[in-house]
Amino acid sequence: MIKVMLVDDEPFILEGMSVLIDWEQYGCLIAAKASNGEEALEYLKQGDIDLVITDIKMPVMTGLELLQTAREEGLSSAYFVILSGYNDFQYAQTALRYEALDYLLKPVSANSLIEVIDKVKSKKSVTQGSELAGYENTADAESSTVLFKDELDGIVSGIEHNDKDVINRNIDVLFSKIGGEGAVLSEQAISVNKNYLVFRLLHLAVELDESINQEVVMMYISDNILTNGTHTGTMLHVKQFALEYAGYLMSLRSNVSKGVLKDIEKELSKSFAQNITLKDFAAKYYVNSSYLGQLFRKQYGMSFREYLNAVRINHAASMLLKSDEKIGRIAEEVGYHDTDYFINKFIAIKGCTPSKYRKNGNSHTD
Repeated sequence: MIKVMLVDDEPFILEGMSVLIDWEQYGCLIAAKASNGEEALEYLKQGDIDLVITDIKMPVMTGLELLQTAREEGLSSAYFVILSGYNDFQYAQTALRYEALDYLLKPVSANSLIEVIDKVKSKKSVTQGSELAGYENTADAESSTVLFKDELDGIVSGIEHNDKDVINRNIDVLFSKIGGEGAVLSEQAISVNKNYLVFRLLHLAVELDESINQEVVMMYISDNILTNGTHTGTMLHVKQFALEYAGYLMSLRSNVSKGVLKDIEKELSKSFAQNITLKDFAAKYYVNSSYLGQLFRKQYGMSFREYLNAVRINHAASMLLKSDEKIGRIAEEVGYHDTDYFINKFIAIKGCTPSKYRKNGNSHTD
């Protein structure tokens, strides 16, 4: 039996990996779960672990620090798989330097876990039926009693295919098992079922676009499902959210990359005077802000801030020719509260002062 330790500071990742596959079916036992590298290190000191699947960024001690310490101090010969929320080859190189078995992007898929297990089996002779003293298979003990996996998988499938009937049918069955319409999940069921559903739904979004801001999407999902209270967590609310998320996935399919830029371009043409940032749009469209900035440079040949300034100055130039408003007032109306700053930006983009542009009229029109 391959003894596995899962390490992640996000409860939904731990729970998701615990039940994403039938570990026993693949000859594995989840011997321990830890929320940071230091806690995991103590487990490694106490007993024999064959496989460690750990997040790379955690409080107290990171996954890389855990791997490095385990190797340099000779604490464990376990195979390590490093998980990261984004593709960073520098981290991958460091992980491989310390003989990590693999490096995977979060959220990890069922197939990826199975492939990792196969790699371990091919490298290590496993004694069937052996136990690791002092550990309990806590994941199986917890999930077997309160995880409604079939119904949750059905909900996920309905959301993935935007099938309202499948969504509603599985939610109806889920709540009938819990206690009927209007029921609110128990605290224990909330934890297990919510974490599993967050894990699966986040994975759907990442499969469509790896550039999405996973933390933003995760918070969006987590804040809208299976939460104890008078509103959120009721059958009706879960159904509404499921349909909303199905719509979000559809928008991801049709608006990835350039589609998002078109939406932002259209919105900026109306809201350019507002105090809006690249991070604002990144959060709204569930896209990583760094990736969105790269898209802007590739599409427009300039940064987001440069693009916003160009939009504002072009509108200001039009107003200068079509009205007699004072320059300071026009600056305010296009989003600049400092007239001198506005004039400098205007000169940089149009090649002359606003006053000269107005005086020369059509000779400077684009």
